[in-house]
Amino acid sequence: MKFAVLSLLASLSVTGTALAATEPELSAGSSSEEKISTDWVETESSYVFESNLVHGGVSFGEQYSFQSRFEYNHRFLIKDPIYLRLGLAYNRFDFGHTVAPVPVHLQSMAAIIGVDYMHGSDLGAFIWVKPGFYTEEHIGIASFDAPITLGRAFTLQPDHLYLFVGANADFLRGDYPVLPLAGLVWRPNDEWEVSALVPEPRLTYRPTKSFEVYAGGELAGGSFRTDHDQTILPRKLDGAQVDYSEYRANAGFVYSPCQNFSIDLAGGYAIQRQFAFTRADYYFRSDPAPFLRLEFSAKF
Repeated sequence: MKFAVLSLLASLSVTGTALAATEPELSAGSSSEEKISTDWVETESSYVFESNLVHGGVSFGEQYSFQSRFEYNHRFLIKDPIYLRLGLAYNRFDFGHTVAPVPVHLQSMAAIIGVDYMHGSDLGAFIWVKPGFYTEEHIGIASFDAPITLGRAFTLQPDHLYLFVGANADFLRGDYPVLPLAGLVWRPNDEWEVSALVPEPRLTYRPTKSFEVYAGGELAGGSFRTDHDQTILPRKLDGAQVDYSEYRANAGFVYSPCQNFSIDLAGGYAIQRQFAFTRADYYFRSDPAPFLRLEFSAKF
């Protein structure tokens, strides 16, 4: 069984605020002789349909959300079993216009620097840093951040039960700059898997090695610095820190026509989207709305 670390979520807000949380994923059919992937690319797009954006019981109009994410990673062998990980990550949220004093887009551009400790083809432990700019538009020292995530995977019962523990530090996050991470993955057999891991808890059924269906939840979002705006009201939102988050309930499928490529299509309901200007104590929340998500992943 293989622990492949997917991505640190661009953010886990509790809502969560930008917590780059890692989620180990079990892949069926791997062995200790499987080649370690040294290059991999992920791209994702999602769309949350329009719903009312509300503050203090007052609607500021209907708003949609469109997310685009791209990530590339490469591993360099330092000394077996230790690898240097380098990569690039870009994540962007675009929002429909309303009369609310919230940004029309938020984006992050970051490098990925880390060390992976491998056990065969399995990721046993890691530490990752993502220095970059987490901003609305303007790039500067106020929008610079370097979230740090570290973790370790333990085998509690070979081929069946796994434990993941770790921690994340993100000093642009409005609340709790350091958060613990923990979760379990249980595989009673080759077809079923229960993954109690943030940011994507899910129940998965795999009828074949190339196809799986799942249901669960996911968190999307991040922590950002908005631009300075001399006309914005209230004034405390000028150049403010904001934690943006989306809570989603979903169902979908993953199709892998070959071992190195997969397509993930999902849909469901965004239970709530939130702009949390935590340090300014100002919050905007949306009503529930349906969403769609499409993700491609390739590794070599």
